[in-house]
Amino acid sequence: MSRNEKLDCLKKLQVILQKKFILEDKIKSIPANLKAEEIELDEAREKYQSLSDFYDNLQNEQKSLAIRYDDAFNKRIEYEKQMEFINTQREFEALTKQLEEARISEQSFLKMRNSKTSELERVKAELDEEKGVLDSLEAKVSEEKSKVDSEISEIQDEISTLDAECDAIKGNIIPDDLYEKFSNIVRKKDGFGIVPVYGQVCTGCDLILPVQFVIDLELKTDKGEIEYCPYCSRIIYKETLDDDVERSYSFEQLESQKSESKSSAQDESASAESDNYDESMGMDEEFEDF
Repeated sequence: MSRNEKLDCLKKLQVILQKKFILEDKIKSIPANLKAEEIELDEAREKYQSLSDFYDNLQNEQKSLAIRYDDAFNKRIEYEKQMEFINTQREFEALTKQLEEARISEQSFLKMRNSKTSELERVKAELDEEKGVLDSLEAKVSEEKSKVDSEISEIQDEISTLDAECDAIKGNIIPDDLYEKFSNIVRKKDGFGIVPVYGQVCTGCDLILPVQFVIDLELKTDKGEIEYCPYCSRIIYKETLDDDVERSYSFEQLESQKSESKSSAQDESASAESDNYDESMGMDEEFEDF
């Protein structure tokens, strides 16, 4: 095995895995709009069913009122016919009372029946309108689902192609357990599962590594062995740099830069305090002159 064969494979795999995970995330986000439309469709179905049940109840009530009206109507007709066969005043008065009650009952049921019929017609119009909305949403969701299924299928084909590329690259060089672990690192670390070490700095987390750790890492890199950053858990390897760049990433240089930065910040703070003090002194002098 060449010096960096395993590391080179991991670098190539990282590029492909980045593309794969972007596609997988895209698959998760694609049905978002469809989900919202399906919720809207479910709400429309619930509303239509509720209105349909209400309409059915109105129909039953209207039929009941129509029957009661017919009964009242027939009773009135019957009483009117009986008026022809009355023989006594008492019978006339009794039948007249029954006839009046029948007429009142008939008019009452007629009014309620007509009112219920009007309400039934109004609700039927609403029901037809809701049915149109429901049909439109069902057609829209069906079309959107077809598009989503087609798009997801195309992306899954792309992912299958990328998986095949990964299999071809890792071959017998990258064992399955390392590949699975590396895939998880790439996913969790925003697409970067293998990064170089510059000097003593892991470029994945920008933290300074111990000197002996870096020395051991360089030996492992030469052997094509795998090492992980103790801070960010990425796979790391020692990158060969020219001497000037290498020194800029040394612990002493980085600490010196930190000290200079800290000293500069302290000087700026002290200068600001001095300016404030001078201003306050100037104000005191003005008060004294006053």
